Amino acid sequence: MIDKDKPQPDSQESSPSGTGDRAAAERLIRQAGRYLRLLHITHEAIISFDEDCRIVIFNQGAESLFGFREQEILGTPVYELLCPRFRSAEKHRLDVLARIARDNRIGFHTNRITCRHRGGKRFPAEISLSQTRLPGGRLFTLVVRNATEQVRAEEELEHAAHHDELTHLPNRSLLNDRLVAGIARAQRYQRKLGVVYLDLDDFKPINDLHGHETGDCLLQAVARRLSDTMRQSDTVSRVGGDEFVVSLEHIKGEDDALAAAMKLDRALRQPFSVLGKQFNVSASIGIAIYPEHGRDPATLLRHADEAMYAAKAGGGEPRLYAQ
Repeated sequence: MIDKDKPQPDSQESSPSGTGDRAAAERLIRQAGRYLRLLHITHEAIISFDEDCRIVIFNQGAESLFGFREQEILGTPVYELLCPRFRSAEKHRLDVLARIARDNRIGFHTNRITCRHRGGKRFPAEISLSQTRLPGGRLFTLVVRNATEQVRAEEELEHAAHHDELTHLPNRSLLNDRLVAGIARAQRYQRKLGVVYLDLDDFKPINDLHGHETGDCLLQAVARRLSDTMRQSDTVSRVGGDEFVVSLEHIKGEDDALAAAMKLDRALRQPFSVLGKQFNVSASIGIAIYPEHGRDPATLLRHADEAMYAAKAGGGEPRLYAQ
């Protein structure tokens, strides 16, 4: 029997489950506080967003990386941080990312997301995404890293693999790729393609008499002049010590290839000024035409090389390959 005059304890306060709920809530608040403090002391760019992809946390690292202040970016869709052109061109990819953000339980990592700074400058980024389940839903957290330096290093390695170290012209490997593509275009559009092989005359005595530094500078000057002489659609490459190859696209036949070779010959015969010295340079030039003289890069290069040796032996003007 309950004594009505005796004060009864509050049922919610005395309930074990009520005490447990308050303790759990307090622990969550403490954890959230520690989490937020951690987010704002790390140098990593960290962005958290809700299930509607709207930003709810934007730490100091993110402010530094993107140029936005937290107060002005909160509530904004996270995809607004991506470059507009990327959003348009990669809509399908963004849809996939959104789905992963909602469905993935363990997180994921990707790279080459194109982001934009507040000032409009674009930069490549790597992102890692994870999710946290909360009593009211889920919180998604992005760690964003600027990948500009990594991309630059990769581009430098890629350039070094396909370009001559001294002249920065395409090397034999890249030339072969360009020839394969050029032959395919010539075949598709019923056009011709020319391969012009140049070997500088009497270059070794220049090295022996004036030193390798002078020789290297002369080769660089020759490379620049050849590139300046040809069209942007043509490929000028260095394939050996003093050997260069030019791939000619959009030509009608032998006459166009011979005209281009004569133009190169005249350009090289103009004096070069290198390290305070004047040099007169000439080259032996051979020409092969697709498809008459070959239907693959190796055959065209071999026949152009043979024509070049015929020109060197004859001591005359550029020569077409003679079958």
